[in-house]
Amino acid sequence: MNPRPPGIPVAETIRFAYAFAFGQIGAIIGLVWLPLMLMAFLQFLPYAIGTTYPASDTQSAAATGDALFNLVCSTGVVFLYAMNSVSVTRQALGLRQGAASFHFAFGWPEWRMFAAIVVCGLLLVAAAGTYVLLGSVFLLRLAGLWSGIVADAYTLIGFCLLVWFALRLVFLVAPVVVAEERFDLVRAFLLTGRNFWQIFAILLVVAVPLLILQCLALAFIVGPAFFAPLPSDAAAAAVAVQQRFALFDRHMPSVIGLTLILTPFNLGLVLGAASRAYRALVPAKTALN
Repeated sequence: MNPRPPGIPVAETIRFAYAFAFGQIGAIIGLVWLPLMLMAFLQFLPYAIGTTYPASDTQSAAATGDALFNLVCSTGVVFLYAMNSVSVTRQALGLRQGAASFHFAFGWPEWRMFAAIVVCGLLLVAAAGTYVLLGSVFLLRLAGLWSGIVADAYTLIGFCLLVWFALRLVFLVAPVVVAEERFDLVRAFLLTGRNFWQIFAILLVVAVPLLILQCLALAFIVGPAFFAPLPSDAAAAAVAVQQRFALFDRHMPSVIGLTLILTPFNLGLVLGAASRAYRALVPAKTALN
C-alpha cells in the first residue's frame, strides 16, 4: 500500500507568505519594478493611441491593425508578468537571496513560465467553454418548471468544478517551472492531490484580503456610479455599460498606479505561499529528481 502523500501545512504556509511578502518587500520591489513599469506602459499605450476599442467595422484594415496591436501589448504584459513570477519565486524558494536592484531577463525560465501561463489560461477557457456548451445542449432538452432549477444546479456545479480545476492546475505552476526547470503542468496538477481544501484556505487568507483592498481602492477612484445597478431595459443597460467603460478609461492612469503599488505585495503573498507549499510537498534535495 502506497503511503499517503504529504499535505500542505496551512498555518505555516500562510505565515511564510506574509513574512516573505512584507519582510522581503524591498527585494521583491527591486526584482519587479522594471517589468512592472513596462507592463504599465503597455497597458496604457492602447488607451493613449486609441486602439483599445477596435473600429465598429471589424473587417476593415484599421480594426485588424488595432486588434493585432492590442494583442502584441497584451502578450508583452503576460511575458513581463512571467518574468516577475520567475524572479519572485526564485527568491521565495531560496534559490537567490539578498537585496536586488532590478531583474530583466529573457532566458528559458521566463519563456517556460510564459508558456505555462498561456497554456493554463487556454485550458481554463476551454474547460469553461466545454461545460457551457454541454449545458446548452443538455438544457435545451428540458422544458417547464424543472428547467430553471436544473440550470441553476448545473451552473453551481460547473462553477465549483472550475474553481477546483483552476486551483489545482495553477497553484504550483510557478515553483515547478522554476525549481524543476521544466514545463510540466501535469506534475503541478498531480502534486496538489488531496490538498484542494488546504490550497483554498491558504488563498482565502493570502489573496482575498488584498483583493478586497484593491476593490475598495478602485471604488474610491472611479466613484460609486461605476457600481450602480444597471437599468432593466436592454438598450438603456447597453448605454450604461458604455458610459461605465468611458468612466473607467478616464481613471486609467490612477488604476494602473494602484496596480503598480499593490502588485509586489500580491506577488509576494501568492508566490510565497505557492513556494512554501511546494517545498512541503517536494523537499529541496528531491526537487530536481
